[in-house]
Amino acid sequence: MRPRLVAVALLVLLAACGGTGRPSPAPDRDELVGTADVERLLVSTQKRKSPSLRVGTATCPDQVRLANGTMFTCTVQIEGVPAPYSVTLRDVDAAGTGGRFALEPAKPIIDVTRIVSLIRRELQPTARAATVRCGAPGAPKVRVVEVGGSIGCTITLGHAVQKVTAVVKDLKGTVVVRG
Repeated sequence: MRPRLVAVALLVLLAACGGTGRPSPAPDRDELVGTADVERLLVSTQKRKSPSLRVGTATCPDQVRLANGTMFTCTVQIEGVPAPYSVTLRDVDAAGTGGRFALEPAKPIIDVTRIVSLIRRELQPTARAATVRCGAPGAPKVRVVEVGGSIGCTITLGHAVQKVTAVVKDLKGTVVVRG
């Protein structure tokens, strides 16, 4: 592995552990470094966060500047849906030899099965046999939406149909069901 990639690899691994470090040898502070290790960490992090979802590959810009505040966006495939993540380099020391990074979804990533479970928990015991669907048949299991965005759902019990809406409240994907 080239020295520049070692610096980013150590930044990535240290960020996952919540620490800081001083990889050696050090690249110049404004030198471009590769992001392949960030991509691998994004995939493994998403797999840990969502073990029941199919997580594919991640893509990031080929190179980024190793400097405090450097921000870039990566995309992780979750159930075939591209999910954007924001990455920010932090605490890079003056020599560019160590630091950490922050990683968070750029938009809420919603697992629709969680919404269905939430709705089912709120149903009266006599309605627990209802069918709950969010989105059209065949719609993706994962949705990437804006904060404040919504996902329409339908509760069907016999011939009775009720439409409800799941409204996304924050980047963590917290939803409130209305209707």
